[in-house]
Amino acid sequence: MSIQSENLPAGQLPVWNLDVDRWKQLAKRAGTSGDALEDGAFAWLDLNPESGGLEIGFYATALNKPSGWNYPFLEAVPSSRKLGAYIGRAWHEAETGFVQFEVALPAAASALAADYESGASDLDFVTYEQAVDSAMRGTPTDLLWLHEEFGRLMSVTAL
Repeated sequence: MSIQSENLPAGQLPVWNLDVDRWKQLAKRAGTSGDALEDGAFAWLDLNPESGGLEIGFYATALNKPSGWNYPFLEAVPSSRKLGAYIGRAWHEAETGFVQFEVALPAAASALAADYESGASDLDFVTYEQAVDSAMRGTPTDLLWLHEEFGRLMSVTAL
């Protein structure tokens, strides 16, 4: 069971609650095809090093990216010859059924680092570190994109 974002008031994110079998279907699709989304973005199955559980990572490309995206697509998408930008991950909590999301934007951090190291930015080190931390967490738009792509994965994965 899930709540689709188009049924929600503007700005409200969906809450995804799945049984274990449905999560396994999504994980299988992401694990067998990096192009599981079929929309220009990529999903990839990975093992969470902390929990040992499965998680799905999402990569944007020039064909499908969060609104207002300002960063290059320089990261290798796993098991693909494509370049993209890692946006974040989703994982399933089997005990509750809820799917959790985390945005992490290495491309944003790299852009800030390049500006800082080249002297293009006049930030002091503490302000720079805070800016990198904030950039890594992304924007509400990045989180919305992550939820939408997860919804896309749900819709293209047969029940």
